[in-house]
Amino acid sequence: MLCNEMKKNLRATVICLSLLTGLSIATTLYAKTDKSITGTWLVNEEATETLQNKVRKSSSMGSGLGTAASVVLGVPTPGNSGPSGPNSTLKFPVVLECQEISFEVEEESVKASCASGVTREFLLGKIHGRVTRFRRNVLTESYSSTSRSVKHDIRVDKDGNLVAKVKIKPKQGVSQTYVRVYSRPPEAESETEEAETETTEDQEES
Repeated sequence: MLCNEMKKNLRATVICLSLLTGLSIATTLYAKTDKSITGTWLVNEEATETLQNKVRKSSSMGSGLGTAASVVLGVPTPGNSGPSGPNSTLKFPVVLECQEISFEVEEESVKASCASGVTREFLLGKIHGRVTRFRRNVLTESYSSTSRSVKHDIRVDKDGNLVAKVKIKPKQGVSQTYVRVYSRPPEAESETEEAETETTEDQEES
């Protein structure tokens, strides 16, 4: 009788440990697949150049990026004339100017902040002609003015990078698509690795 009772207790202990181990693994996997845009991102110049070249090549088969574009910090920027030139009151998209950018989600908006201090607030919903939508890993916005139409598409891709695409179509001009890719700071990656190491050590001790 005592032997049977001990076997039952041992079986219950093994089941309990298995459940805890499974929960720990599931938690780690969830952390690794967290695709939220919130937090801080650093520009990935190599990935930006690669993706922008793909966009440029694709566009050259159609409407093209336009001959007035120049490159600043690896990102093509509007030319010196027309509605998107430096003398215009229309600003170049903030999400393409930042070397370091962070996103903060609030109840009715998503705030993008550059390390330089420049900020851009995306008000969710349809407000003053701007249509902005957000779901955890994707932020989109589109609007039109008397001078141009602009479409933002900011999302976390399958590799965990943040890809910001902005399509600008000047009135009576050629549409241009600009791309910038961001990656998580090394510190964030180190913290994730440490968390995974601690989880593995806990499993071994169990």
